[in-house]
Amino acid sequence: MLNRLKGILYELTGKIAVFGSRGKPTKKILIVKTDEIGDYMLWRGFLQELIGADRFRDYEVHFCGNSSWKSLFETFDKEKVTQSIWLEKIRFKKDLAYRYQFLKTIFANRYEIVINPIYSRNKRNDDAIVKAAQAKHRIGMVANPESVRSYELGYDKYLYTELFDCPDKPLFEFIRNRLFTEFITGKKSLVENTQVDSARLPALQEGLPKDYFVVFPGSRSKSRIWPAESFSEVAGYLYKQFGWTAILCGGKDDTQYASAFEAVYSSPVINITGKTGLPALLSILKNANCLLSVDTGSVHLAAAVGCTVFGIFNGSQYGRFAPYPESIAPNFHPVYPKEIETELSNQEIVKLKYEFVISIPYDSVKPDNVIEKIKTHFNL
Repeated sequence: MLNRLKGILYELTGKIAVFGSRGKPTKKILIVKTDEIGDYMLWRGFLQELIGADRFRDYEVHFCGNSSWKSLFETFDKEKVTQSIWLEKIRFKKDLAYRYQFLKTIFANRYEIVINPIYSRNKRNDDAIVKAAQAKHRIGMVANPESVRSYELGYDKYLYTELFDCPDKPLFEFIRNRLFTEFITGKKSLVENTQVDSARLPALQEGLPKDYFVVFPGSRSKSRIWPAESFSEVAGYLYKQFGWTAILCGGKDDTQYASAFEAVYSSPVINITGKTGLPALLSILKNANCLLSVDTGSVHLAAAVGCTVFGIFNGSQYGRFAPYPESIAPNFHPVYPKEIETELSNQEIVKLKYEFVISIPYDSVKPDNVIEKIKTHFNL
């Protein structure tokens, strides 16, 4: 009931924001990409091809992104667009005055074309921005059904004028983004992986040892947390086997997980949680021997700089964000609970049981499972 009430308030705010007249649409495109860090890393390589399409020649390009990864965009992609607009997603949900002003600004810009390259579209976030733009041409994907509430089904029936649909499942997100780009441009994409331009990365932080591995124990989703004791056991194996120092990384909200790790880990560790920006984290990952992390944005950042990844996954959305195809990231090693590994090798079962988020606890993955992956990768 509370969610429905929020939906009504959001809808009303959106209608008020676009009330009144404005001039004719101008030759401007708005690209709306407001999902999370991993989503951006799996998409950003296609931006140049998208805006370079013949059909968009002579158009001014504006970009609406998630402020949580603004520093990444400004490091790699800022010069590709004319103007950037940054959405504070939490504030957009909680502050109706901010929501109104943001949507009012979008409406006032008089975009002729809006492109939404998000598969898991959301009525209250990116779709609300698309609606506020009131553009003549609105291009998007057929929505991921998991992201639509049952009482909101059909809300977007007339929201888009062009919709891309790819019924293949499971489909790796990078591949979906490539197909969407080709749908718009009418040309075969030349983007082969998610690698970033290393020349744009900041210098490596001083004070780090020559040989280290990165531990990323936190997650925005509490359901994805792996026990500190499990991280400690695997990290201890890496230190015992190679003598590498553990570097604890994460955002400011991850300090509790970093502290929990430090409390149970007895080997050398350097804790820089909350002390590095995203571009600096990329530099750290590029020079690391490997990353040990739960299923979060860090694994996609690591893949983009060629860092070996050992990631803890529970089988949710299998094939969409992991495993990476070997041609894109050959050293990406997801570790799943032993009890579901057989099922994950059967594509028909995956379609039935693992297309969406599932509730298998992440601690179903045991430290020994991860250590076996490490042994295989390093030929131990």
